[in-house]
Amino acid sequence: MAQVTLSGTFNVDVNKMPAAKTSVGMGDAILSFTAKEDLGGGMAIAANTTVNTAAGRGSSAGANGYSFALTGGFGGVTLKNYLNGNASLSAGVSATDDMSDVLGTYNTRTRVQYDFPTFAPGLTASLRYDATAAATVTTGAGAVSTFDSTKYAIGYAMGPVSVAVGGSTATGVKNDFTVSYNAGIAKVSVWTQSGSNNEYTITAPVGAVNLGLHMINGDTAEATGFVASYALSKRTTVSFNAVNITKSANSVVATGTNTRVRMSHTF
Repeated sequence: MAQVTLSGTFNVDVNKMPAAKTSVGMGDAILSFTAKEDLGGGMAIAANTTVNTAAGRGSSAGANGYSFALTGGFGGVTLKNYLNGNASLSAGVSATDDMSDVLGTYNTRTRVQYDFPTFAPGLTASLRYDATAAATVTTGAGAVSTFDSTKYAIGYAMGPVSVAVGGSTATGVKNDFTVSYNAGIAKVSVWTQSGSNNEYTITAPVGAVNLGLHMINGDTAEATGFVASYALSKRTTVSFNAVNITKSANSVVATGTNTRVRMSHTF
């Protein structure tokens, strides 16, 4: 339909985990439906819902998040449910147990977010009201009735340098800081939270290949991830991923090296 944009991703993976046989299979298929409308007067509305189908014949399909946003001169208000990874940076590393798994896996979260209008070039600010993170997707109105923490995020970008700070009213959560520098030949980012995990990423194009390095060094997790990807076309990519885990906050994640070769097609 002209009013809806359909997009998605299909993956074929070859995985190797410590003390396990090599596996070959289809990754989950992700389908996303997006609708946008100009309301006039500088206002617009956008809605999105995503469906995840587990690999294999007869597997079920489930909700994989949604968003509903109203934007205008006042800024923007968004209600969304999304998959929240514990890693704060990403270099595209995605082995069988990737960086967010090492830090304690993923969870789902419902959020109401207000984005302030632009006060100055390069400056962004938002307030976020979050529900309690859940191990599985929360359905129904109950997801909107359990908000328990307020967060803020402020960012500033000037040329190749960007900085950001975030904080939360949740008990025991400290402020975090991110600094990124894009040198053209490579981009370097550092994320830190005092007394917790520190993350570092380096990404760089080397000819037709894009390289990424992602490192975690913290109280409960230590890992290094590497990714090399090559675009066969605008929508099809082949990648090699490896994550070497020496310590994990997730009790089910084994130490050692996980590797994945993936062919990914988007549309």
